Amino acid sequence: MQSYGYVKAALKKNGTPIPENDIWIAATALETGSRLVTYDSDFANVGGLVVISP
Repeated sequence: MQSYGYVKAALKKNGTPIPENDIWIAATALETGSRLVTYDSDFANVGGLVVISP
């Protein structure tokens, strides 16, 4: 999955790393064009990811 590499590299470059499992979740959402519903604020650092915070 290429999205994983892009997400991980971008977060590292921006100095905003997030846990590995969260990177996989974000990459999967990006790959499938899905929105992510979460209370976890780490996902706000992932560019292009649509995050819905209930």
